[in-house]
Amino acid sequence: MTDKPKSKLDVHFIIFYIYKKYKMELTGYYRVTPSVASKWKHSYFPDTRLHEFAYREGTTNIVELIQRIYE
Repeated sequence: MTDKPKSKLDVHFIIFYIYKKYKMELTGYYRVTPSVASKWKHSYFPDTRLHEFAYREGTTNIVELIQRIYE
């Protein structure tokens, strides 16, 4: 099997990380309206936004991200 393991990140962890690290909400971090952020929370978080998060933060490793919050 050659499938890559999927990231364990979800929108709730990303919300938690953004708030703890930057004291921002999803709307400010991604510059979207509250209705868009609500849709992401309750239905589907776009892969493009997950890739943007990984690019901006430099990793998708949850352990590393948590360590950054509590440094």
